[in-house]
Amino acid sequence: MKRFAPVVALVIAAVVLGAVNATVFAYRWMQGTVTVEGPTAARGVACVGFYSSAAPQSGIPQTYLPEAGTNYNAPTYGDKKITVTPGQAVCQWTVDTTTYSLYEGITVSVPITVGSWYIKDFYGFGYYGTASDPKVVYVYIKVEQPITDQKIAYANLTLYNARTYDKVAVIDLKTGSVTRSPITLSPGDGLQLDLYINATGTATVTFKVGFYVAYSNSEAPR
Repeated sequence: MKRFAPVVALVIAAVVLGAVNATVFAYRWMQGTVTVEGPTAARGVACVGFYSSAAPQSGIPQTYLPEAGTNYNAPTYGDKKITVTPGQAVCQWTVDTTTYSLYEGITVSVPITVGSWYIKDFYGFGYYGTASDPKVVYVYIKVEQPITDQKIAYANLTLYNARTYDKVAVIDLKTGSVTRSPITLSPGDGLQLDLYINATGTATVTFKVGFYVAYSNSEAPR
């Protein structure tokens, strides 16, 4: 029996060495469920968005939101005119047989010539709410894609209270600075969007402004 001892010892040693190189995992996990309702179920921050009281697809009476967006198709020069294309409807409500909508985003096309232009009230942004909804929401403004072309001397997006016409905030589309953020909105409040722009040469430029809506004013989006 003794002559088998060295063989057994070698086999055990091989097993031990193999175990040293094994990988060990501690397992953790996350599960999630996302439930999506339609725009008619939207309330609170979900019922804040872009609108026009003049556009046929979303002509909202002042009973619900103040008049805004009356120049969404105004002419600029020649046969050129401003066009605003709304995105997805994120909040909808129906009165009698008429359905009103607030939109998640808009795409604005502004044809101009060299010089200074003031594009007044090309669209609105508001909060549709009832007595049971949160009394206020906070809107944080962030320039996510600034205008970098030097042929644009200045470009400001200015927000006005659509009921009182008081100036609420000025957003510099070149530097990204915002004079006031967040902006407080109560149910039935709306903002009028105006654009001030000066061009010194021919150019095609794009910009993007984010509107972040929250229940709290204690932390801004990154």
